Amino acid sequence: MNETVSSAPKTAVLIHGLSEARKVWSRQETFLAQSMRVVTYDVRGFGASPVGSANGTVAQMADDLGQILSAQNTGPAWLIGFSMGGVIAQRFALDFPELVSGLVLIASSCTVGRAGQEFFRDRMAQVSSGGRETLAAINKQDACGCFSLGDEKLIAEYQELRVAAVKDVEGYLNAGRAMARLADEPMVQDLNGIDCPTLVIAGETDPYCPPRASEKIAQGIPGSELEIVPQAGHCLHWEASDATNKLIHDFLKKHP
Repeated sequence: MNETVSSAPKTAVLIHGLSEARKVWSRQETFLAQSMRVVTYDVRGFGASPVGSANGTVAQMADDLGQILSAQNTGPAWLIGFSMGGVIAQRFALDFPELVSGLVLIASSCTVGRAGQEFFRDRMAQVSSGGRETLAAINKQDACGCFSLGDEKLIAEYQELRVAAVKDVEGYLNAGRAMARLADEPMVQDLNGIDCPTLVIAGETDPYCPPRASEKIAQGIPGSELEIVPQAGHCLHWEASDATNKLIHDFLKKHP
């Protein structure tokens, strides 16, 4: 876990996606720290966090986050989640509403279809048989699909981050099981139980969590706002960081 020390009254907790680590938030931490206490951490099985006794559920990942917030005595916090991190944020807001000031959900989802479930199952089968070398190749391959603008330097940086983020293939498999589970245990019917300011951001050309996935979230959470960043892919907080950061900044400003 990493914390930017600040006396600011508001706390932002940044939750990364699958095959990532807390370093992925480098483009957001600095501007957020100007007005907020910022906490980043490695989700179970990624970065410096061991996989432990994992059960392949988003609910367990949300419980992990609850322990972190309790240990840091943050009080209610803003949760900013990317992709899988956004799924964790939604689950946390449903299970621990008293600890959530608001949500920013970037390129995320509240369910996966059968094709998405098969995508995760296929990846898990390959990793189970091929080990770390296969996982590294998959992480590099999938990273290429996260960007729409073809910035080779940015893609290479992101590939390096993804490969370094997974030290134990069980961490990837655990997260894959949790995401695949959303096909049978979707959250879409529960979202009307989220009662906090919510901003949903999508990349126009995102192939993994396309705008319709964000639209479904926004339709489910009462009073939420939806923004679609033009010409941006899945990793819009990297390739369209200025636009994404402005959306976050302006939304937080409306909810002091």
